[in-house]
Amino acid sequence: MAITILLGWVGVAAAQDSNTNNFTNLSTIWLLVSSFLVFFMNAGFAMLEAGLCRRRNATNVLAKNLIVFCISALAFWLVGFGLMFGDGITYSCVPGENASLSLVGQKGLFFNLPFPQFGNLGFPESGFNCLNQDWSNHSFAALFLFQLVFAGTAATIVSGAVAERVKFWAFLLFSFFLVGFIYPLTGHWVWGHYGWLAKALKFHDFAGSTVVHSVGGMAGLVGAWLLKPRQGRYGYNLRTDRYEGLETEKFSSDNLGLATLGCLILWLGWFGFNGGSAKDLDYVGNTIT
Repeated sequence: MAITILLGWVGVAAAQDSNTNNFTNLSTIWLLVSSFLVFFMNAGFAMLEAGLCRRRNATNVLAKNLIVFCISALAFWLVGFGLMFGDGITYSCVPGENASLSLVGQKGLFFNLPFPQFGNLGFPESGFNCLNQDWSNHSFAALFLFQLVFAGTAATIVSGAVAERVKFWAFLLFSFFLVGFIYPLTGHWVWGHYGWLAKALKFHDFAGSTVVHSVGGMAGLVGAWLLKPRQGRYGYNLRTDRYEGLETEKFSSDNLGLATLGCLILWLGWFGFNGGSAKDLDYVGNTIT
């Protein structure tokens, strides 16, 4: 209902070009709605994994999907957001600036604590000038939440690839490193104002097919390769670390109904994933469709 009402307002707000505040408010509201939809995808991942794994591991899988977003939020707030969208030491997106290509953001770490100063739309007065230009007419807090749920999704993708095989605390430590350092590095190359992939190679990623899904997928692939198959799967012997043609156990899913529910939740969440990436509200309807 909230999305329907919001989309109904878009045409009115777009027609009132003189009223910038209305457009800014609607842009922020839509960004928040999209963030909530993407955040709800965590429930979808949890249901899908719990439904497809064995019953004895369902509790571990659910706990892992619950805690991983908390770890992601901490890592992204501390260092990830600054590395991904912070200004560089040699540039700050001032008019007439001729900056070189950038590999990583170097300002805005820890949100300039302990004495942050905030200006228009909640943007810090220093450290995120480039981001302010790229996402004008949006609240800084709403933008941080939107990017946070994207980062959390990358970590959650890995969870499914290593389900039933990774230790709980080891996965949480890896998730902190992924969201705090690996994901922001790739994100800066593509979505940073002077990111070298975007500027030098004209690389374009609209809604995270590379930054989010490829990073999470490749991390999951490496994790699955390092952890090896589960004992009794594909004739693998965990003790000798060899494929010895052992009798393969039948691994049955615990709850296909739960997995189906998770799939539908993820389906719903993707409307926010793609729709929220449309910076201009005029294109939200077309993007979602």
